[in-house]
Amino acid sequence: MAKLYQIDAKTIRAWKLILKYQGIHGLSYSYKRHHYSESKKKALVKEFNSSSESALVFAAKHGIASDRSLREWVIRYNESKATVYTPRKRDSIMPGRKTTFEERLSIIEDLIKHDVNYSWAVDKYHVSYQQVYGWYQKYRKSGNDPQSLRDRRVRLSQSRVDRTR
Repeated sequence: MAKLYQIDAKTIRAWKLILKYQGIHGLSYSYKRHHYSESKKKALVKEFNSSSESALVFAAKHGIASDRSLREWVIRYNESKATVYTPRKRDSIMPGRKTTFEERLSIIEDLIKHDVNYSWAVDKYHVSYQQVYGWYQKYRKSGNDPQSLRDRRVRLSQSRVDRTR
Protein backbone atom coordinates (compact mmCIF):
# COMPACT_ATOMS: atom_id res chain seq x y z
CA MET A 1 0.00 0.00 0.00
CA ALA A 2 2.85 2.40 0.82
CA LYS A 3 4.34 2.04 -2.67
CA LEU A 4 0.96 2.33 -4.35
CA TYR A 5 0.28 5.74 -2.80
CA GLN A 6 3.96 6.73 -2.55
CA ILE A 7 3.76 7.13 1.23
CA ASP A 8 6.55 6.15 3.60
CA ALA A 9 5.84 2.84 5.38
CA LYS A 10 6.64 4.44 8.75
CA THR A 11 3.90 7.02 8.15
CA ILE A 12 1.36 4.26 7.55
CA ARG A 13 2.50 2.44 10.72
CA ALA A 14 2.10 5.72 12.66
CA TRP A 15 -1.40 6.24 11.24
CA LYS A 16 -2.41 2.70 12.25
CA LEU A 17 -1.17 3.28 15.80
CA ILE A 18 -2.91 6.65 16.06
CA LEU A 19 -6.15 5.08 14.83
CA LYS A 20 -5.77 2.25 17.36
CA TYR A 21 -5.05 4.44 20.40
CA GLN A 22 -6.79 7.74 19.58
CA GLY A 23 -9.55 6.73 17.22
CA ILE A 24 -10.51 8.43 13.95
CA HIS A 25 -10.27 11.90 15.54
CA GLY A 26 -6.55 11.37 16.11
CA LEU A 27 -6.05 11.33 12.34
CA SER A 28 -7.71 14.68 11.73
CA TYR A 29 -5.24 17.44 10.88
CA SER A 30 -4.74 20.13 13.50
CA TYR A 31 -3.84 23.60 12.33
CA LYS A 32 -2.51 24.63 15.70
CA ARG A 33 0.84 23.64 17.13
CA HIS A 34 0.79 21.61 20.34
CA HIS A 35 2.82 23.04 23.21
CA TYR A 36 3.70 21.00 26.26
CA SER A 37 4.85 22.37 29.60
CA GLU A 38 8.28 21.43 30.91
CA SER A 39 6.72 19.36 33.70
CA LYS A 40 4.53 17.47 31.20
CA LYS A 41 7.54 16.73 28.98
CA LYS A 42 9.60 15.51 31.95
CA ALA A 43 6.76 13.27 33.14
CA LEU A 44 6.31 11.77 29.66
CA VAL A 45 10.07 11.22 29.27
CA LYS A 46 10.29 9.49 32.66
CA GLU A 47 7.34 7.28 31.75
CA PHE A 48 8.86 6.50 28.33
CA ASN A 49 12.26 5.65 29.86
CA SER A 50 10.65 3.15 32.20
CA SER A 51 8.45 1.60 29.50
CA SER A 52 9.51 -0.97 26.93
CA GLU A 53 7.50 0.62 24.11
CA SER A 54 8.99 2.11 20.98
CA ALA A 55 8.90 5.89 20.61
CA LEU A 56 6.34 5.51 17.81
CA VAL A 57 3.90 3.47 19.94
CA PHE A 58 4.40 5.66 23.02
CA ALA A 59 3.78 8.86 21.05
CA ALA A 60 0.58 7.46 19.53
CA LYS A 61 -0.71 6.27 22.92
CA HIS A 62 -0.11 9.63 24.56
CA GLY A 63 -1.27 11.90 21.73
CA ILE A 64 2.19 13.32 21.04
CA ALA A 65 2.41 14.78 17.54
CA SER A 66 5.37 12.60 16.50
CA ASP A 67 7.87 10.12 17.83
CA ARG A 68 10.60 12.54 16.74
CA SER A 69 9.32 15.12 19.24
CA LEU A 70 9.46 12.50 21.98
CA ARG A 71 13.03 11.47 21.06
CA GLU A 72 14.12 15.13 21.14
CA TRP A 73 12.56 15.56 24.59
CA VAL A 74 14.42 12.47 25.81
CA ILE A 75 17.73 13.92 24.63
CA ARG A 76 17.05 17.35 26.15
CA TYR A 77 15.68 15.96 29.42
CA ASN A 78 18.60 13.62 29.87
CA GLU A 79 20.99 16.49 29.29
CA SER A 80 19.11 18.41 32.02
CA LYS A 81 18.12 21.07 29.49
CA ALA A 82 14.44 20.35 28.96
CA THR A 83 12.59 23.53 28.11
CA VAL A 84 9.13 24.35 26.91
CA TYR A 85 10.24 24.94 23.31
CA THR A 86 13.78 25.24 22.02
CA PRO A 87 14.24 24.11 18.42
CA ARG A 88 17.91 23.26 17.96
CA LYS A 89 20.25 20.43 17.18
CA ARG A 90 22.03 18.80 20.09
CA ASP A 91 25.79 19.13 20.00
CA SER A 92 27.74 15.99 20.68
CA ILE A 93 31.04 16.97 22.25
CA MET A 94 32.33 13.59 23.41
CA PRO A 95 33.62 11.31 20.63
CA GLY A 96 32.88 7.61 20.91
CA ARG A 97 35.50 5.06 21.90
CA LYS A 98 35.85 1.29 21.86
CA THR A 99 34.54 -0.51 24.91
CA THR A 100 34.46 -4.12 26.11
CA PHE A 101 31.30 -6.04 26.89
CA GLU A 102 32.09 -5.91 30.62
CA GLU A 103 32.59 -2.13 30.48
CA ARG A 104 29.30 -1.58 28.62
CA LEU A 105 27.49 -3.72 31.19
CA SER A 106 29.06 -1.75 34.05
CA ILE A 107 28.10 1.55 32.40
CA ILE A 108 24.47 0.46 31.95
CA GLU A 109 24.24 -0.80 35.56
CA ASP A 110 25.60 2.53 36.83
CA LEU A 111 23.31 4.44 34.45
CA ILE A 112 20.27 2.71 35.92
CA LYS A 113 21.49 3.41 39.48
CA HIS A 114 21.74 7.11 38.57
CA ASP A 115 18.14 7.37 37.31
CA VAL A 116 19.07 6.94 33.60
CA ASN A 117 21.09 10.15 33.45
CA TYR A 118 22.92 9.85 30.13
CA SER A 119 24.96 13.02 30.62
CA TRP A 120 26.32 11.69 33.90
CA ALA A 121 27.44 8.45 32.21
CA VAL A 122 29.04 10.37 29.30
CA ASP A 123 31.06 12.49 31.73
CA LYS A 124 32.08 9.62 34.00
CA TYR A 125 33.02 7.03 31.36
CA HIS A 126 34.17 9.31 28.52
CA VAL A 127 31.98 7.73 25.85
CA SER A 128 29.57 9.44 23.47
CA TYR A 129 25.96 10.19 24.29
CA GLN A 130 24.87 8.13 21.27
CA GLN A 131 26.76 5.07 22.53
CA VAL A 132 25.20 5.19 26.01
CA TYR A 133 21.74 5.88 24.63
CA GLY A 134 22.03 3.02 22.11
CA TRP A 135 23.30 0.54 24.69
CA TYR A 136 20.50 1.39 27.11
CA GLN A 137 17.83 1.09 24.41
CA LYS A 138 19.16 -2.35 23.36
CA TYR A 139 19.33 -3.46 26.98
CA ARG A 140 15.80 -2.27 27.72
CA LYS A 141 14.27 -3.71 24.55
CA SER A 142 15.87 -7.12 25.20
CA GLY A 143 14.11 -7.33 28.55
CA ASN A 144 17.26 -6.32 30.46
CA ASP A 145 19.36 -9.13 28.98
CA PRO A 146 23.07 -8.33 29.45
CA GLN A 147 23.91 -10.33 26.31
CA SER A 148 22.26 -7.62 24.22
CA LEU A 149 25.31 -5.45 24.95
CA ARG A 150 27.68 -7.82 23.17
CA ASP A 151 29.32 -6.59 19.97
CA ARG A 152 28.15 -9.10 17.37
CA ARG A 153 30.00 -7.62 14.42
CA VAL A 154 32.25 -10.07 12.61
CA ARG A 155 35.86 -9.03 12.42
CA LEU A 156 37.91 -10.33 9.53
CA SER A 157 41.43 -11.46 10.28
CA GLN A 158 44.17 -9.55 8.45
CA SER A 159 44.99 -12.57 6.26
CA ARG A 160 41.36 -12.82 5.13
CA VAL A 161 41.30 -9.10 4.35
CA ASP A 162 44.47 -9.42 2.25
CA ARG A 163 42.99 -12.34 0.30
CA THR A 164 39.82 -10.40 -0.56
CA ARG A 165 41.74 -7.55 -2.19
